[in-house]
Amino acid sequence: METITLGRQGPAVPPLAVGTLPFGTTLDTPTSHRILDAALDAGATFLDTANNYAFWVDGATGDESESTLGGWFAARPGARDRVTLASKIGARPRPGGRSFADALGLGAAAVRAQVDASLARLRTDRLDVLYAHVDDTSVPLEETVGALQAEVRRGTARVIGCSNLTAPRLAAALAAAGDGPAYAVLQQRFTYLTTVPGVDLLPQVVLDEAVRGVADDADLTLIGYSPLLHGAYTRPDKELPEPYRHGGTATQLAALADAAAVTGLDAGQVVLAWMTSLPRPVLPVVGVSSPEQLASAVHAVSAGLPAEVVAALDAARTVGP
Repeated sequence: METITLGRQGPAVPPLAVGTLPFGTTLDTPTSHRILDAALDAGATFLDTANNYAFWVDGATGDESESTLGGWFAARPGARDRVTLASKIGARPRPGGRSFADALGLGAAAVRAQVDASLARLRTDRLDVLYAHVDDTSVPLEETVGALQAEVRRGTARVIGCSNLTAPRLAAALAAAGDGPAYAVLQQRFTYLTTVPGVDLLPQVVLDEAVRGVADDADLTLIGYSPLLHGAYTRPDKELPEPYRHGGTATQLAALADAAAVTGLDAGQVVLAWMTSLPRPVLPVVGVSSPEQLASAVHAVSAGLPAEVVAALDAARTVGP
């Protein structure tokens, strides 16, 4: 696979991230480790986790995904040095909390404590990408960005990134960096289908044109989570989420079907290939539950799409409600 540099001077990564959200909760540890083994063999070495995955599952605490990765690193000597490891902080509930409203947040002390806890669970001494997971409006952006910059200086983070920021908040965060390390990566919700205009998905934020404009001006690498809408593109038993149902949806789904017929890919693979074929690619975070699903995703981002197929998909995407 070709690689993409994160930001201006970050590590080079393959054009997808392996999402590990269910590892250790809805996906057991042996299966999770088999997927990680397959990812390493396939060169899918950009791993994405967070310090709260997946606290909302019954009986879970939020430790599970990072701890599962840490166990894999311990069992596979040398594997840590072969991957680009990203984790996120800020959206983990305080002890006893069970919702995002109880989040530890992104104050300076909370950033340091959460990074140290993540490193312990991951059994490593550094993150390649450290994300601010959600916006924390209770803390000045200067404090949050400064705390993340301190992790770069401490050697616990190679580059810093953010997730779920609106365009004005992203612009303000970039300005808050001053002469120090600025965000190199932006991770937002993104897929082929467009959303209902003005839909509120908070704490999640869609990668819209306004956000893209700010990110492009700063040379941020764009990363999209939930690209496959939890299987809704290919599985009849998975209902299309409400925010993606509008007057243009049928036209966009028809364009995906046409692209699938031309390329031999399925609709989900077309979505992944389209994301990485954009003039400014959006790297998908792909959650998989088997090595076979991983292989399918790797094939999709490696396949590329003919220019005329990309043009047709882009044209259909302009059809709105």
